[in-house]
Amino acid sequence: MAVDSLLDLSLNCLAKYTDKYHGDIKALPVDIKDKLVRIMTSQGTVTDFNISQLLHPGIHTLDLQNCSVSDSALRQMRCPGLRRILLRGCQGITSAGVRALAESCPGLQVVDLGGCTGLTDEGVLALAHSCPLLEVVSLRGCSGLSDVSLLALGRNCRLLHSAYFSETRVTDEGVVGLAAGVCSGSLKELQMARCQFLTDVAVTAVLTHCPNIRIFNFHGCPLISDQSRGALQNLIGPGKIQQVSWTVY
Repeated sequence: MAVDSLLDLSLNCLAKYTDKYHGDIKALPVDIKDKLVRIMTSQGTVTDFNISQLLHPGIHTLDLQNCSVSDSALRQMRCPGLRRILLRGCQGITSAGVRALAESCPGLQVVDLGGCTGLTDEGVLALAHSCPLLEVVSLRGCSGLSDVSLLALGRNCRLLHSAYFSETRVTDEGVVGLAAGVCSGSLKELQMARCQFLTDVAVTAVLTHCPNIRIFNFHGCPLISDQSRGALQNLIGPGKIQQVSWTVY
């Protein structure tokens, strides 16, 4: 039977009583901090109060989707090495916090803001302008977003290969701008399910401008017709679209 090391036992104990050692954690070596962050994010115990003690400029990945954090936590981040941040379902996050995050972490490549219902176009604009290395962005369920967000990503994020904006209020204009933008050649996956205002125009734009698209989901979009299904038939197969999901009404 595997026995936890003394270090692991110590870190698990420290994770339970972080607030008691608030002033001491900041001085820990970087590799120890990284282990402590992994423990605390998995337990959902990273908060606005303790996050500044845990982070360091070289941290690469941060998964806060189980934690109770708000814009205050994002304003405390000074992490130019951060490449991946997951904030899915963090209801305390708004565009003000995302703007601060984008400004202090310009090297971000993967950003998950799914379910952050307080997010508006202002936050996505900040990401698009300050984080040109974005490769994956998830905006699922962010009902306050409009075409402005997709147009900004299409103008600025050349490396974007996966975009998730299901259950938003985007229209054909936004999808056309994204599909025909600077990321047209890099886009491989688009998830735009249950978008009530999209039509066949959006599907046609993706199929026309994105030659490397491999996963395409427009399930539950009531204005998309059987015309789009027909257009897809010749694009499914080896070396072409690998996964597609749609609903015809």
